[in-house]
Amino acid sequence: RALADDLQKNLNEPVQELGWTWLRVGARTGDTTQKERAAQRRKPPHIFVTNPESLTLMLSQPGWISAFKSTRFFIADELHSLAENKRGAMLMVAAERLEDIVADRLELRAFDPMLASGAVEPPSPSSGLKREAQPPLIRIGLSATVAPLDTVAEFLVGPGRPCRIAEITQTSPAIIEVFSPLRENAYPPAGYTATRVLKELGTLLVQKETTLIFTNTRSGAETIGLRLKQQLPDLRELIEVHHASLDRGVRLDIEDRLKRGELRAVVCSTSLEMGIDIGSIDLVVMVSAPKGISRALQRIGRSGHSMGRTSHGILVASNINDLAECAVTARMMGRRELEPVRIHENPLDVLAQTLVGLAVFGSVTPDEAFALVRRSYSYRNLTRELFDRVMRYLRGGGVSLERNYEDVFGKIRVDTSGRLVLSSPRVARDFYQNIGTINTESMVQVRLGRKNLGQVEETFMKGIRPGDVFVLNGRCVRLVKSYLLTAHVVAADRSLPTIPRWYANKMPLASGLADEVVRLRTALAARIHVDAAGLASTSIPNATAGEIHPAAVEFLQSEYGLSRANANALTAHFALQAQISTIPTAEKLLVETYREGDYIHYFFHALIGRSANDAISRMVAQRVQETKGGNALVTIDDYGFLLSLRSFQAMSEAELKQLFGRVGAEDALEMALADASLVKWQFRGVAQTGLMVPRRVRGA
Repeated sequence: RALADDLQKNLNEPVQELGWTWLRVGARTGDTTQKERAAQRRKPPHIFVTNPESLTLMLSQPGWISAFKSTRFFIADELHSLAENKRGAMLMVAAERLEDIVADRLELRAFDPMLASGAVEPPSPSSGLKREAQPPLIRIGLSATVAPLDTVAEFLVGPGRPCRIAEITQTSPAIIEVFSPLRENAYPPAGYTATRVLKELGTLLVQKETTLIFTNTRSGAETIGLRLKQQLPDLRELIEVHHASLDRGVRLDIEDRLKRGELRAVVCSTSLEMGIDIGSIDLVVMVSAPKGISRALQRIGRSGHSMGRTSHGILVASNINDLAECAVTARMMGRRELEPVRIHENPLDVLAQTLVGLAVFGSVTPDEAFALVRRSYSYRNLTRELFDRVMRYLRGGGVSLERNYEDVFGKIRVDTSGRLVLSSPRVARDFYQNIGTINTESMVQVRLGRKNLGQVEETFMKGIRPGDVFVLNGRCVRLVKSYLLTAHVVAADRSLPTIPRWYANKMPLASGLADEVVRLRTALAARIHVDAAGLASTSIPNATAGEIHPAAVEFLQSEYGLSRANANALTAHFALQAQISTIPTAEKLLVETYREGDYIHYFFHALIGRSANDAISRMVAQRVQETKGGNALVTIDDYGFLLSLRSFQAMSEAELKQLFGRVGAEDALEMALADASLVKWQFRGVAQTGLMVPRRVRGA
């Protein structure tokens, strides 16, 4: 939404300077008011900035079709952010629908600029010259951080269609630094790291014109924003917090003040990552590694966003593992080693939305609908069997519900002429209110006086009582009274607050980045030598890691650009790991064990990211329960998972290895997921996107 608003402003300026008063630029997102939408419908803009959800909504409304018939260009900006998720699948199916709308108007012209302009006559049918049809809709995809280009190009235009790729290899200069408050102590006392990070941020804010501070979570943005305001009272009014859960008016005001250069700092989550053009930003700070190279490059690109200026970014490591991750991230950013895009295949809930959108018009047969979606990359391998199953689901809720609830869940049917139509007029109304793929908890609107501050999730609001203080928009507020979907608050400065948490805070470590951290570990392991007595860290009184392991420290300084203090801290950490146990490398999976009362804890050093560890740990826990009985408790993160068992479930080394047996792995995982809350959450999201469970009913 921030990008759409920014694009509209940046397009309007040159249009006004050129004096092209006839050319209208408009934007349509979830922020657009009903009044603005009605005006756009009466008089459509020539350049329309929108998003996948709004485009799909408009293409599903008969009143918009005539406006789209004259479309010449379809431009997908920040293509990398769409290619890997269901929004991208929705957008590319919308492009196919747009293609059909435009093709009904245009004649096929030879793909030659002279012929297309009418400057010369096209060859006659008898001339024997072969005419190559010009596509009626030209698609353009833009991204500064996407790979592999061939795959993403095919995603943009559809399988089997020609596409020209223009790769700009020259990049603007960038300064990428790594900072960690650890100094040479890898394990500082509690509170030390946060205090030093905030102190360093405060120093930067005073020195720089405008600083953009990224965190990986909305709650992190609220925490740091509040602490910075408390730490720098003179700059309190010049520090703001920005994320997607804030009210539209609050966000737009912050964005406008940021563009005008009136703010000293904005602390945000991911809401300002996309190519928003703000020339006054001279520094980007990322608190904790951003879990992916593309994301990191997008963030740093927000600074020095003008011709001839240099982007400047600082990666702030919050702990010793984060320091290794930040070091690898900075190195990969400098080399522009991007993670390959993995495109979402056959999202059937998006297919369900598409079929209902087509049924609104009552003009296509199931065969034509199947052919249309198969033209898009995400559905290129869709089988007719799967397609027909989705059709059956939409006719009455599928095999589980159709016998008794067809009137409730039925969305579409095939009429006597063989075309898809809606089962009743109410389906269209419900469909328009529930288009989209982004799933969140039920949200509660927070009001301060007459002003909407933003939204928090219902589960958070249920956990606090009137009189409790929490943070939103970087300010402390006290809950006065809460209703079903609204909460009234008053200002509560100088109070100890609670920080809301949003379920949307999911950002697992990218696989390519995880692989590089493993390579760093492997390289350090080869350079760290522990003497036979295991006294390497104490063999020289008061010695630093650099004196004991100079090769490792020099390697980190030269290859990863770390300061000597941070290189010492990281080396000391791995040297201690080598002394106590061994360093997990690319060649070995390390499992460490410790006892705590009647519990035995096994930590599996699997640096493969949170998502992969979630899957493997569930499979392992299921196998423990099958072989040993009892429950198995699991805790996961990006770097591995902890398996906690009772003493009667103790595992031998041979039994631990058997937990990773390849045969039957899928069955074990499926059993583990059968009653898991994760599956219930995912089902809820799919049921919303697939129009079984509405997100909104009559606008509420």
